[in-house]
Amino acid sequence: MELAELAVKKTLSLGASEAEAYLKRARTTRVEFAEEIENFKTIESIGMTLRVALGKKTATYSTSILDKDEIAEVTAKAVKIAKVAPEDPHWKHLNQRFGKAPAEGYYDPKLANLDYQEVVKTLNSAINQMKNYDKRVRPTRGSLTTSTSNTSIANSYNETCEREETNIGIIMSTKAEENKMESTGSEYEHARSWAAIAFEDLALKAAEKAIKFLSAKPIPSGKITVIFRNQIFANILGVILSGPMNADWVQKGRSPLSDKLGKEIASKNVNLVDDGLIRGGWQTRPFDDEGHQTQKTPVIKDGILKSFLYDTYTALKDNVESTGNAQRPSYWMNPQPSPSNLILKPGKTSPEEIIQETRKGIYIEETIGEWLSNPVSGNLNATVTHGYLIENGELAKPVKGVVISGSFYEILKDGIAIIGSDLRNSGQNYSPTVKLAQLTIAGK
Repeated sequence: MELAELAVKKTLSLGASEAEAYLKRARTTRVEFAEEIENFKTIESIGMTLRVALGKKTATYSTSILDKDEIAEVTAKAVKIAKVAPEDPHWKHLNQRFGKAPAEGYYDPKLANLDYQEVVKTLNSAINQMKNYDKRVRPTRGSLTTSTSNTSIANSYNETCEREETNIGIIMSTKAEENKMESTGSEYEHARSWAAIAFEDLALKAAEKAIKFLSAKPIPSGKITVIFRNQIFANILGVILSGPMNADWVQKGRSPLSDKLGKEIASKNVNLVDDGLIRGGWQTRPFDDEGHQTQKTPVIKDGILKSFLYDTYTALKDNVESTGNAQRPSYWMNPQPSPSNLILKPGKTSPEEIIQETRKGIYIEETIGEWLSNPVSGNLNATVTHGYLIENGELAKPVKGVVISGSFYEILKDGIAIIGSDLRNSGQNYSPTVKLAQLTIAGK
């Protein structure tokens, strides 16, 4: 923070009308494993981005060298660039409303100070669970990633703030082989604390999935009732909606939701929020990457589009308040509005009840390729790698190799039959189990 404040002070002394210093220190540990731990790597990084304004002329300059001499050089270069930059007619000012929201569960001291030996012991135990589950199963690929970061922000409005965060992500994959048949199984989890990951449970589920899908086959093409497992629908929500609800997309005419504010875009049982405060959320934090406090923002309420997501620049452009959604994927990038924790609010029906009341359909356990879906057109496309045919309210034959497709915006408005009660996340996207009345599948 000392260096951040020094950078701001120095920039103003060189004639800038505004300045903001963003510093981030991070430590990331990645462990890769299969039938044994294969490598263990820790990377530490630190960097600063200085954002300056001279009236309506703006510039940014970054460095990974943090000392007083470098700060002097960076400030001089940033101001020099700003002087020759074209004016931005939409520029008003940097964030003037620093604050800390009452966020909880975004930092875990145990995860931040994790002992190497505990990591090895925990992963070896999980690997052995997969090995010992069935002689037909072997672990094939897995990774554990933990990160700890410290972020400091200061600007020329005499505001400062700091936060510490931790994150952990794990994926475990297995392969089963029998009589020239083979299948895979994987499980993953994203959380903010070490205790939130049930390593052995994930290992057992991955091994069990590989065995169950040894006999999986495609089913005939057609239109059929589809039930998405919670994490899979969470992925789809993020792929399709993260961009279109971004105010920058809206203002640039890229979002298909641009003219839909206040209009019905989903069925009445759809309630979508961006919640930067949910306890232990993947991107829960007290303030965003400009220092503006985070909040819970209703995006879709009872099917009606209520809000877009803003940082300071896009909010001032629309004469509204920032929703606290400024994010920088890396320290050297300018902030952009982006979801914190995008949550489809759960209903009251359990996944088991949803399956039981379905006479015929397909339950989708895992997909690939959903990231190729088009958020502008809403065209949803994914290949089912793990699924079950539902017959008379029960999971029957395992299914693989079928392609699902449809218009996500039409599904959102008319196709969601039931929203389950079992909220789960994939990264910053959260969803319960979701039943669609009908979707097109291409199979055998």
